[in-house]
Amino acid sequence: MIYGLYNSAAGMMVDEYRQSVIANTLANADTVGFQRDVAVFAERLPASEAGRRSGASAPDLAGLSGGLWLGRTHTDFSPGQHVKTDNPLDVALAGPGFLSVSVAGERQYTRDGRMVMDADGRLVSALDGSPYLGRGGMPIRLNPRGGQPEVTRDGRIMQDAGLVAELELTDFPDPSVLRKTGNARLAAPPDTVGVEVRPELQPGYIEQSAVQTVPELVDMIAASRSYQMNAQMITLADQTLGRLIAIIAR
Repeated sequence: MIYGLYNSAAGMMVDEYRQSVIANTLANADTVGFQRDVAVFAERLPASEAGRRSGASAPDLAGLSGGLWLGRTHTDFSPGQHVKTDNPLDVALAGPGFLSVSVAGERQYTRDGRMVMDADGRLVSALDGSPYLGRGGMPIRLNPRGGQPEVTRDGRIMQDAGLVAELELTDFPDPSVLRKTGNARLAAPPDTVGVEVRPELQPGYIEQSAVQTVPELVDMIAASRSYQMNAQMITLADQTLGRLIAIIAR
């Protein structure tokens, strides 16, 4: 009976975490360049296999599973759809990789290509003014009094018919090592080195969030129902234990 309580309680914890991951994904359904998170779970080993324990095991429980437990949350790096904006500084990545951006002095990576030129001529994010980086890791500077800059499909920044800089595009053999930092950006561990890739851009477009709301809502409902069922199982087990204790106490 206690075994069932533990399994149902673990199931409720898993479902609660799953709902929080889905809720965060749905909250970013309109975030440009956002990649969805997927909560992954694993089968928990029964006590007889998980390690040393005191006391004898009940023979009836020997073949039962240890229930469900939390696993690692993975990021699905599938790209979102491209939407036309006609802004000459907007770019969507047609291939793999990430644009490099400097956030508070830290190099981060994003597929959000909404770029604008600030008053000092820097090519910065339209979201928060963080500068985009060119090849070599340096911020891109344009002439604030020059003509309208444009981005080519191969990542070159052109202004007044001249080449000003080239966007840095980086990819990772194992993107799962990247951690999310907010605003559809990711950071790499200190010992991880990215690989520079040839830009394949679509100027005048941006990449929408890769979130599909209907499947996420279906998963949210399924997680909510599972949570309710586990809670009901705990209630039933508690009532059964109460009756058993009352019978023994007579």
